[in-house]
Amino acid sequence: MDQEIIELLKKYISNNCSPNELKKVSQLMKSGNFQDEWELVLREEAAADMADDASTHDPAFDAEGVFKKINKTIKPARQIKMQPWLIGVAATLLITLSIGYLFLNNQATSFNHPAVLQLTTLAGQQKQITLADGTQIILNCRSTLTCTAQFDGNKREVYLDGEAFFNVKHDDKKPFIVHTGRLNVQVLGTSFNVQSYRADNRAVVSVASGKVGVNGAKPTSTYMLLPGDRLSYNRKNEFKKDNISIDEIMGWQKGILSFHLETIHDIVPVLERYYGITIHIDHEQKPEKQVTANFNRKTLPQVLEILSQTAGFNYVIHKNEVHIN
Repeated sequence: MDQEIIELLKKYISNNCSPNELKKVSQLMKSGNFQDEWELVLREEAAADMADDASTHDPAFDAEGVFKKINKTIKPARQIKMQPWLIGVAATLLITLSIGYLFLNNQATSFNHPAVLQLTTLAGQQKQITLADGTQIILNCRSTLTCTAQFDGNKREVYLDGEAFFNVKHDDKKPFIVHTGRLNVQVLGTSFNVQSYRADNRAVVSVASGKVGVNGAKPTSTYMLLPGDRLSYNRKNEFKKDNISIDEIMGWQKGILSFHLETIHDIVPVLERYYGITIHIDHEQKPEKQVTANFNRKTLPQVLEILSQTAGFNYVIHKNEVHIN
């Protein structure tokens, strides 16, 4: 972890940032490279608050009232059960409670910078959230969404590491912008999907309705996408535009894994996030075969068996690891 980032985030939470430091925080959130440090700071903040509460025994503290106030701004995340063996997986409760506390503390002490909300999912888990402006978001597995509790400025900005489907509430005066560290996606009101995991080799934007503008982290031009358009962006700053069906865009929300002309290297990270496993590719295939397939709530062995026949590889499953050769 970066100690400088940790100290900066601590100052942000305690409202001690200078104007220059606030700019650094904004740039940091746009980069998306702050999740580990942010979680650590929130945990420490929550632990300190709990210790203070235990020592003071404040009789004015109303736990039920706290959660009622939180719910006025953010609707409770709804976990979508995807796999039978994932029932009972716990959410990141400590982080959620810390965020709730920060939001309320902001209201009580009139901080001059907005409270930050963060939603995180685990392997095989989905969550749904409704933002203060009415925008609905479904967050896919192993993803993190960060935004302010209220959109008070002239634009609505969120920060994503992972995959999410956005149904954006229309507002002509406030564009909605998704920052991923690699892509910036801007709309006024539409529905679209963004897949941008930091560890993946590419980021993808797909449009279900309306019009979407997309540019890279170093914007040189903006791509305008319409319903059925898909734009891929790789680490070489190369864009590729093609078409995709609306069913494929929406499929993962129903537990369907859809692959369209994907290589095994593209497919492996998706399987790891969905099934909560680690996959090793022990033998490189050159050239790699491209696979097109849909899997509707299949087990991992079922998926691997079909992929092995299609892409031409062997595999071994041992506990929570898979070896492909």
